[in-house]
Amino acid sequence: MRKPTLRLLLTLGLGWLAFIGLGLGLRQWNTGPTVTVIIDRSYCAPAQWQAQAQRYTDLYEQHDQGRLRIVQVIYVSDLGAIVAETLPTPEEINRLNTFGRFNAAQMNQARQAAPNPEVLSCQGN
Repeated sequence: MRKPTLRLLLTLGLGWLAFIGLGLGLRQWNTGPTVTVIIDRSYCAPAQWQAQAQRYTDLYEQHDQGRLRIVQVIYVSDLGAIVAETLPTPEEINRLNTFGRFNAAQMNQARQAAPNPEVLSCQGN
């Protein structure tokens, strides 16, 4: 017969591993949808830009609450597209300067490359 202490430790260890595995599995299963935020940096009137920044703030809050997951943020301008290295805060988005002309080709390319894009643009796209 095995030692009772070893048997107890083995049972407790396997129980904790199962508990942790179940928790991680439920966490993965229970996460919200994933989105890529595409931000159009072409010129936008300040009032219009504040509306777009507020939309980003709403998405960011949902991300913090775990209702959705922002995978990446892509800035699109007439100069090209840039993927943000880290998830920008709403304050950083509020401080962004808009400039240049709208580039439909760059926007379409970013939309096609991004899974489930959420587009923030003053151009009505």
